[in-house]
Parts: sequence; structure tokens; C-alpha cells
Amino acid sequence: MKFIWQLLFFPHEKNNHRALILQPSFIGIFIAIYLFNQSLIKSFTIARPGVLGYSSEITVQKVLDLTNKERQLHNLPPLHFNNTLSLSAADKANDMFSHNYWAHNSPQGKTPWDFFRIEGYQYSVAGENLAKDFYDTESMVTAWMNSPTHKANILNTKYQEIGIGVVNGVLDGVKTTLVVQHFGSPLNGQITSDAPLSDSQVLAEIAPASPALTISPLQISKTVGIIMFGLIIGVLIIDGYLTIKNQTHRLSGSSAGHIGFLAIILLLLLVNRQGTIF
Repeated sequence: MKFIWQLLFFPHEKNNHRALILQPSFIGIFIAIYLFNQSLIKSFTIARPGVLGYSSEITVQKVLDLTNKERQLHNLPPLHFNNTLSLSAADKANDMFSHNYWAHNSPQGKTPWDFFRIEGYQYSVAGENLAKDFYDTESMVTAWMNSPTHKANILNTKYQEIGIGVVNGVLDGVKTTLVVQHFGSPLNGQITSDAPLSDSQVLAEIAPASPALTISPLQISKTVGIIMFGLIIGVLIIDGYLTIKNQTHRLSGSSAGHIGFLAIILLLLLVNRQGTIF
């Protein structure tokens, strides 16, 4: 058993001076394991919808504050919070949960503007930003600002009011938080400045409640990836050290180069907390 472990993790004449884990066949096994893990997560969301999920600390107030902060940084007036727009935003989020889609237009043909009209908001101009699977408000707003189209909505000089929906539910078998921003300017020119509605007023539809979650599919993927890449990097370090120490000559790429490349991937896995915007 000890000899097998040595062949797996250390260069030896029996493994052609290359740890078995670093050889193409074993790398292929690692890739297969990772792909199987991804398929297993997807299958589990279908078989047991709502068990997996993303926890969220996003609140309506934080989204409002950070949105107006971005406008302030660009010398623009703040957007006034409008409860009617917030209800239309919550309606849109609930419609996505109800009909299991992630898009501006629903499979039934509803457009964002239909939700404005359902709540009775008459506008001269209007816009919509969507986000899901984000853990915190800061990273979500940063993602919007890094997208030209979403940034254009946040910094649009024609918008005067904003409504925000932060809604928890199950989408594609995974518990998540959908965030909808509805921007507009009233057709009659009468601007309102409302305080965000309470949970009881809208049945928690736009309340900043966090869903009771157990397992995050993102965390599972990250953990499996970190273990795999960490193991390979560790073996590469051992391989490089022993190769230099024993002055072993072989026709292969630089271990340092491989370590650097894999370390970058590992770092990206560690810092990745991004969700999706639309």
C-alpha cells in the first residue's frame, strides 16, 4: 500500500519519474469526477427540487442605497423609491418562480412593461435589471455596474423612480433569491418618495428575508474543485522539488509553469461568489 501511495504522489523510476496523479490518464479521471459531480448536482435539483440553494443577505434598502450611491458618484440625482414599482418588481420575480424561467420576457409572452401596467404604474420611460444567486448586495451591484446595459439603467438620467423586488423561491430546482429593479418616470410627472413596504404589506414578497437553505450547489462545486486543484498543485510542488533535488532530466513542461496556471484557477475558485445578471 505504501508503495502505491509513493507511485501516486512521488516521482519514481517505476512511474517514469512522474507521479501517477500527474499523468494524462489520471488527469482524465479527475476531469471525469468533476463533470460527474456537476451532473449529479443537476440531477439532484430535478429529483429533489428546493433542497439545494443559495443563501442571500440582500435587502431592498441595501439595493436602493448602493444604486443611489453609484448615481451620486456620477453626479446624478438619487432615484426616489416607489412602492408601486416595487410591487411590479416583486410581481416579475414571482412570475419567474411560478413559470420557472429566467429572462426579461416570459414564456407566456409577458414583457417587463406588463408588470408595470398590472400594478397601475403609468410611465414615460421604464427599464428593468435582474439578478439571481448573489450572496451579498455589493457584489450584485458591482456586477450590474460592470455590464454596460445594466449600468446604463442605473445611471439613466431619464429615470426618476425605482422599485425593488427581493424574492425567495425555487428556480430550476434550486432555492435562490431573485432581485428585480424596475426603473421609471411617471407619465403625469408626479414623483413619489415612499419608504419600503413592510413584510406584512406585501406578504414578504419584497421583504429582505433569507430562505432556509441547507446546501449550496455553488459551494459543492467550489469545494470539489478546490480539493482537486489543491491536490494536483501539491503533487506538482513535490514533483518539482524532488526533480530538482535528484537532478532528474525528462522531456516535459515546467512544473513551475503548471503550478502557476493551476494556482490561478484555484484562486478564481476561492474568490468566485458571483451570481447571474440579466
